[in-house]
Amino acid sequence: MKSQIFARRLLAGAALTLVSAPAFAQTPVSLGRTTYTQDFNGLAASGTSSALPAGWALSEQGTSTVGKDNLYAAGTGSSNQGNTYSFGSAGSSDRALGTLTSGTATPLQFGAFFTNNLGGTIESISLEFFGEQWRLSNGAGDKLSFEYSTDATALSNGTWTMFSALDFAAILSNGTSAGAALNGNLAANRKDIFAMITGLSIAQGGSFAFRWTDLDVGASDQGLGVDDLTLTAGLQTPPTSPVPEPAAWAMMIGGFGLAGGALRRRASRVTFA
Repeated sequence: MKSQIFARRLLAGAALTLVSAPAFAQTPVSLGRTTYTQDFNGLAASGTSSALPAGWALSEQGTSTVGKDNLYAAGTGSSNQGNTYSFGSAGSSDRALGTLTSGTATPLQFGAFFTNNLGGTIESISLEFFGEQWRLSNGAGDKLSFEYSTDATALSNGTWTMFSALDFAAILSNGTSAGAALNGNLAANRKDIFAMITGLSIAQGGSFAFRWTDLDVGASDQGLGVDDLTLTAGLQTPPTSPVPEPAAWAMMIGGFGLAGGALRRRASRVTFA
């Protein structure tokens, strides 16, 4: 009977855990090491696809068919169609994840979700990546705007905090309305971006996410992507007990000596009837 009661309690506890756990739209990356890297070279190099690296997602909220189907297209930057893209040279496995918006394909978002399995509390997150421009047009002010969240379970819910140090603004915007492809792997068309997010308190088992959002700028938009990303999590240092100064040690030892002497004197005064 006791074993049956224990089994029922165990099942009830498991059910409670399942109910209380957040329901993610995609399985988050289990962050078991302080450093995570992603080069996006597993993205499709031709056609369209929904296959993304583990923990990553995209969200298309436009009105056109390709602007809302949550699929990305492999491209070299030669197309001006608003969409999410796997950017890269034709036939190359070196890919970047990015977007090109239009009046009917906006906003476009992509990002990743993580669970803290580092055994401690995360207090900071550093991100470094290359922003790459794969298409040049005449749209001014085009950029990928960065945000992070500690409660989102999808790109479209939760509370998001803007962090402009990790935005990627178009490197060039002096093109024509017709636009032209760029090679985002060339040094002139890519930018190394690094920044640290501080003031966090993500407990063991907690989650966090980040995303980039691309909005239509009204003219012909630029093709912008993210490549070669590195995330580094900083853990809180457990508090340590202060080490007494030498003077404090001397006072403590002297105090122990006085206490011991007093105890011996008291013991010597004890008499028996």
